[in-house]
Amino acid sequence: MKKDELQQYSGKEGKPIYISYKGKIYDVSKSKLWKDGVHMNIHRAGEDLTNDLSEAPHGEEILDKFEQVGILENESEYLYIDNKESLRDLYRKFHPHPTLVHFPIAALFLGALLQFLFLITKTSSFESAAFYSILFATVFQIPAVISGIFSWWVNYDSTLTSIFKNKLRYSAILLCMTFFVVIIRFLISDISFRDDILSLTYNIVIFFNVPVVFILGFYGGKITWH
Repeated sequence: MKKDELQQYSGKEGKPIYISYKGKIYDVSKSKLWKDGVHMNIHRAGEDLTNDLSEAPHGEEILDKFEQVGILENESEYLYIDNKESLRDLYRKFHPHPTLVHFPIAALFLGALLQFLFLITKTSSFESAAFYSILFATVFQIPAVISGIFSWWVNYDSTLTSIFKNKLRYSAILLCMTFFVVIIRFLISDISFRDDILSLTYNIVIFFNVPVVFILGFYGGKITWH
């Protein structure tokens, strides 16, 4: 089947829904995610999706569920030569970034909550627990960011779209804020108990971590769900 023939299977007017991947043509008409020949409001039937599948949250094994109905002529023209495929397989197996990123997220939320309880009750144990929670988050942010950059390189070829620019920007902001909190607390152990501008700044930064984490989560969701 030629490429212009493939385009006729668009799912419109009762036609089957065909897509091609690495020279093979699949009938995905039975998939509920290909309603009216459109998938996730991005991909359209009758197209070669070899390049696009590398950016999907699933692997090529998803195509095993569907019937192969043909071969795309001149498949070498559409074949995506990818020297990162083995790394992608390794990434899909272990999912390092989604796994690691949850630790600092949870710890930062917990740290803000404990600091809030301290400000209300003046119970020193809440303040200590808040600091150690933020310290834990700061340490775990480093492998989380590294794994995120690795994911960006492996899965998206380090393409600097607006989403990734914002992810990088807010990740840097969050790192700076958490390091600020940890360093100040190490240098001035009673910073939370003081009544001055530095103590106010310290507390503001702790609570400002929360909306920054929400922003990072928002852009992370846009990467997965476009």
